[in-house]
Amino acid sequence: MSHEANPEGLEPIPSDQRSMSLFHYILVWWASFIIVQGFSTAFFAVYPQGPLNVVQAAVAMTIGATVSAVLFVINGLGGYREGIPFVTQVRAAFGPRGAMIPKFVCAVPAIIWLGIGNWIGALAIQSITMTLFGFGNVQLYFVLFILLNLALAWGGITSIKWFDSAAAVIIIALLAYTIFKVTTEQGISTASIEHEGTWGLPFLTIVAAHVGTAITAALNANDLSRHLEQRRGSWNHILGHVLGVAPAMLYMALVGIVFGTAITTDTGNPVFAIMDVSPNPTLGAALLMFVLAAQTSSNLTLNMLPAVHIFQDTLDTTWEKGLILTSVLSVVTFPWVLFSSQGGIYFLVINVYSVPLGAVFGVLLAEYWVFRSDGSNTALYDTERTSEQGFMKGFSVTAVLSVLIGSVASLAVLDLSWMVGFPIGFGTYVCLRKLNVDSRTMAYLSDTESQSTAAD
Repeated sequence: MSHEANPEGLEPIPSDQRSMSLFHYILVWWASFIIVQGFSTAFFAVYPQGPLNVVQAAVAMTIGATVSAVLFVINGLGGYREGIPFVTQVRAAFGPRGAMIPKFVCAVPAIIWLGIGNWIGALAIQSITMTLFGFGNVQLYFVLFILLNLALAWGGITSIKWFDSAAAVIIIALLAYTIFKVTTEQGISTASIEHEGTWGLPFLTIVAAHVGTAITAALNANDLSRHLEQRRGSWNHILGHVLGVAPAMLYMALVGIVFGTAITTDTGNPVFAIMDVSPNPTLGAALLMFVLAAQTSSNLTLNMLPAVHIFQDTLDTTWEKGLILTSVLSVVTFPWVLFSSQGGIYFLVINVYSVPLGAVFGVLLAEYWVFRSDGSNTALYDTERTSEQGFMKGFSVTAVLSVLIGSVASLAVLDLSWMVGFPIGFGTYVCLRKLNVDSRTMAYLSDTESQSTAAD
């Protein structure tokens, strides 16, 4: 019988202690990705809010959702097979101390999205109370929504699993009814269909941004895949993401396209657009309740879970203290500024934080699939181990250089962001690793130190 692992802890979770069935796992991802962020990407992409016509927006969203699902599958396999979280996975490539770099690269967007999610929740409550009762206080709602998320996450992964599973069913039903009402009573704008649009750089930018809304979660895929029951070999893992991630992102993109073309006012805020498009205030209020449920489930799974794990590992703090720290930091990101009504700012925020994420992703995949596919990551819990992998004082020169080179390349083509950094980070890491850059660097520094000592 295996040692009982703490599901909120960082130690490997044995296969006989996994808490999520495939059904629950798929529902958790559905609830996590049926969010206003995914809705907003499509909303800001389609004419008149964005540069694409309906067909182009649909193709962009399909490519983005498919690529996202593939990234989840290929990066989350280590967590599924070995039960390790993201904070342990990164030690293989970056070293026990160098792992701080990808941890905080991932923590920043998770905290940003937590703040934006809480602000979206506050806007939804504001719209409901203003429409139905004629009053509202968005700042108060913001604080209350933060406290609600804290309360739900306090019980750990078990409470997250059950809340997300229930929320997914409610959200899917509400959205299906809304799409039916909007398409049958208002229809899709012919101007959005006939708009010339573009298949050029703006199209690729929107594809990059759509994946960018999910790339942090894909990087942290191990944090949830380690809780999935191991059955049918790797098929549970593959099906969990193919059926849990891509369909949910596409479903939300459909809603964003329908709402973006059916809007009748000049509001550029996706949350307020929900009430504007809704056939009546009652349905609008019900839809905004979906926003609350969706943002809560998203905050729990995509934002709080990875950020708290990072703080647990780097600060040696508890789950509860990590939750409080994450929530406080999410406020100082000024989400009311980041979630602007202007789509250009929204896409810019995603592409900027995705600059290092693509390179980090490339490094992690190169390490796992090219150099460590034998599943030896559990040894990385020995954080003092430096010589076996050739880490220099706990840092991998190869990984750090690969991320720097990939990030600089991404900055040069910011509109494509991670799409540039990902292959460059992957290729650079493979080349430098095969050239034994870490070992050669250590040998050079050792020789230099020896010569300096001899001279003295």
